[in-house]
Amino acid sequence: MTKSITPLLLIALGSFLLVPDVALGQQVSGTVRDSTDGSPLPGANIVVKGTTQGTTSNADGTYQLAPPSLSDTLVFSFVGYQSREVPINGRTDIDVALRVEALAGEELVVVGYGSVQKSDLTGSVSSLPADQLNTGPQTSVDQAIQGRIPGVQVTQTSAEPGGGYSIRIRGTNSITAGNEPLYVVDGLPGANPLNSLNPADIESIEVLKDASATAIYGARGSNGVILITTRQGRGGAPLTVNYNGSVGYQHTATKLDLMNAQEYMAFYNSLSASRGEEPPFSEEDINAIGAGTDWLDEVLRGAPLHQHQLSFSGGSEDTQYYLSLNYLKRDGIVINTNFERYGGRVNLQHALSDRLQVGINLNNSLEQDVTVPLGTGVNAGAGVIATAIQLPPTMPVRNEDGSFAQSSQDLSNAVAQARTIDNNGEIKRTFGNVFAEYQILDNLSSRLNLGFNQRSAERDIFLNTVTQRGQLNEGQATKNQNEDTNYLFEFTTEYDGAFRESHNLNVLGGYSFQRFTDTGFNASAQNFPTTAFGFNNLGAGEKVKNEVGSYKQENTLVSGFGRLNYNYDGRYLVTSTIRLDGSSRFGENDKYAVFPSGALAWRVSDESFFPERGFLAAVSDLKLRASYGISGNQEIGNARSLVLLGTGPTAVFDGEEFTSIAPIQLANPDLRWETTRQLDVGLDFALLEGRLAGSVDYFVSNTNDLLLELPIPTTSGFASSLQNVGDTQNSGFEFAIDTRNVVGEFNWTTNLNFATLNNKVTNLGELPRILQGGTRFIQDFTILREGDPVNAYFGYVVEGIFQSQDEIDTTPSHPTAEPGSRRFKDINEDGTIDEEDRTILGDPYPDFTLGLNNSFGYKGLSVDLFVEGRFGFELANFTRIDSENPIDNLRNREDYVLDRWTPENRTGENPSFVDPPRTFDFNSRIVRDASFLRLKNVRVSYTVPNLNVGGIASLSVYATGQNLLTITGYDGFNPDVNVLGSSNVRIDYNAYPLARVYSLGIDLRI
Repeated sequence: MTKSITPLLLIALGSFLLVPDVALGQQVSGTVRDSTDGSPLPGANIVVKGTTQGTTSNADGTYQLAPPSLSDTLVFSFVGYQSREVPINGRTDIDVALRVEALAGEELVVVGYGSVQKSDLTGSVSSLPADQLNTGPQTSVDQAIQGRIPGVQVTQTSAEPGGGYSIRIRGTNSITAGNEPLYVVDGLPGANPLNSLNPADIESIEVLKDASATAIYGARGSNGVILITTRQGRGGAPLTVNYNGSVGYQHTATKLDLMNAQEYMAFYNSLSASRGEEPPFSEEDINAIGAGTDWLDEVLRGAPLHQHQLSFSGGSEDTQYYLSLNYLKRDGIVINTNFERYGGRVNLQHALSDRLQVGINLNNSLEQDVTVPLGTGVNAGAGVIATAIQLPPTMPVRNEDGSFAQSSQDLSNAVAQARTIDNNGEIKRTFGNVFAEYQILDNLSSRLNLGFNQRSAERDIFLNTVTQRGQLNEGQATKNQNEDTNYLFEFTTEYDGAFRESHNLNVLGGYSFQRFTDTGFNASAQNFPTTAFGFNNLGAGEKVKNEVGSYKQENTLVSGFGRLNYNYDGRYLVTSTIRLDGSSRFGENDKYAVFPSGALAWRVSDESFFPERGFLAAVSDLKLRASYGISGNQEIGNARSLVLLGTGPTAVFDGEEFTSIAPIQLANPDLRWETTRQLDVGLDFALLEGRLAGSVDYFVSNTNDLLLELPIPTTSGFASSLQNVGDTQNSGFEFAIDTRNVVGEFNWTTNLNFATLNNKVTNLGELPRILQGGTRFIQDFTILREGDPVNAYFGYVVEGIFQSQDEIDTTPSHPTAEPGSRRFKDINEDGTIDEEDRTILGDPYPDFTLGLNNSFGYKGLSVDLFVEGRFGFELANFTRIDSENPIDNLRNREDYVLDRWTPENRTGENPSFVDPPRTFDFNSRIVRDASFLRLKNVRVSYTVPNLNVGGIASLSVYATGQNLLTITGYDGFNPDVNVLGSSNVRIDYNAYPLARVYSLGIDLRI
């Protein structure tokens, strides 16, 4: 096979040839280590390239070698690791770190209930190793994978410290049921780690995307599966102690431009004149006010963060261990917000005999957060960001006597909310599994896996009377507690053997039982005689207004599953999977369902007819694959198929109140799973002996029997019922490309992924459409309709601004239109603007996503640059509505409104804002293009060479920057946000601002 050498390599080779030879007999020495955890690699091979001269590393990973010339090149290799060539270039000390991957395709990839060589994959699985995950200060696993896997969209639901993320794998399948993927941590399914798992403890993350890969998880696989494998000790390795710590600083990445005091006063004087009203401010007031109060500046700040991680790993032939401790403290860029996490992990494996191995993986964490009122509330219920945007800049933060100033506009003082409203949360989380694996025969083994996952959460809130919120109830205190627990019993048996030389067979069968329990308690009190108690004495509130509640829910999932993998000569690969699931969540007539899948793969490059000359000779690996399968979705509330009783209206008999019990839900004994049928066709390839490798996938997934909340006649006594109605479809292409552009002392690698997505509703049964969405007194602003994306934005199209009364008289308009009003498009051409003129305004799902990482290394210096992009989607900016048509007069607005239409300024880009009717507030001026390209992460690190001081094996220092630059036309804090959490209805409304983060750290191994 001919080799292709790039011009850069020719230049590099030429420079190596210019290095003069030195006297023979000089020694080259150093240490060979694992690139991930820094542990030494005993027995690694070091050979002078082009010769048979070489040596192996000692038990501590060190080596010595006398090459013929110090201009030679050394080749480092170790079983299961990627070989590496390092030019000597006159040096006598060379330390090398090898990556845990052999030649392209030979590395192991974790799949459901096992692992396979990447070259033997028949399904669509994306893998992220540890060195691509820990690139900066990160709170959660979701944050670590954002933008790094094709077809996986990670959206931030809140940028506050410890804030959540929502993940969609290959689009949105469901309308009412959940769309989040299933998490599996070290074999424990359903263990969504949220913020409780330290990303530094992760060895790798695999994302299962097609039905061939996900069907092994049956009723929980239709939204994709995220497999997380944590670090383990290595057999025969000495104790390695690793400390990684960093400190950082954060500030607001983007700030909204609001009117200052003088602009605000001039604007409302002008607006009052247009309305024929007296101006609210005099010229003397305007001249005397200055810039006034910048409320966003008052509630935003620069904020520190720091994190510390300490781990111990190693092992003997019988026992391997990994122990870690971590601490994270992150203050928020909004005053009085912060997040802390204390965590620990124990991973232990021990061989009791040659055939029996036992182990434990256990994660424990304590999370504490302090937050401020946020959310989508309005008026007195508005949060800190909302009030900071809307409060008049003419209002001071405090009065002359030091007390907080009060607004006359039904808005709380933003600083008072942040400083005096207590909102403290605490989460205790323990999850993990213990297992025993017995080798029955050489090719037959069984595994017992027992899992446990418990999450206890508390939240205490006190609304102080110095705020509008607190004044409404003379102080209000609330305590909430809930506990989620689930237990797993799982037993599997696996056969893995070969026969007749070229035939390889792997058969897996298993049984799983998992029980989930959710309990909660809440209590609230109001009308306190003093605020001194805060939330610590609910009994001090007015007794008749005390409220208390509690609940308990349970559900179970019982399953049997099997998988067959057949491999002939490495060329022909077959995978067949089936799972039977029974769930207590579904109706008496449909509690069980079967989820099968099949996949085929053909390694064309191993065929005898594959050319060894010409263009295709550069192809070192080429594999075609196709899969089809069915997976399910059971993510609905418990007991949705049953008649449920709850508290009804209060009844009064003889002057005494009684609590009534009444039905709160209709029965549906035929309620069943959503099912997703997915076809995937893929191509895996490697060129130039692995220098260029990647994959291409095309998929089509159809989700049927949607779990949909349908309106029903009110004569039934209920407004809606959960039924199986409707279908959706997602389709698209996914590309992942990895290149080693330059190999040698200077190295450059690139990881590129991009994907397309087309999402649409394909069936709603007998319903022509369903309208959804309700925020800020605005209802039904998204639509479900055949042929359109799920929850596409639905409203009025603004075509321009009316310039004259004649134009109004001759153009379809709303009844109160006047010169300067918005001109709406008459969609149905009936000459009148009404609700029938609403149309699709935008798609909340990107047409195209991009992730690009470039890594550069030279000697001990490395630089990583990661860019994320999403294109072809829109976001409803509800914050903009408060500038276009505020709920109350004299509230502040964004400063773009200064260029408003007036008879003297007919070229103004904005309407007159004189008296816009609220009926048309959701329009095309609100739905904004949210496409963006973001420099997500930059990391520069330096590893001190030849370090051998006080037992220190290696020392690296690094600097990182996150969210450094965002190129976008979007006019909010962040185009990548959904303040409604994991909801398919996506909006930006007074979101917590995105932070730009800088940090410095060290990585020390002993």
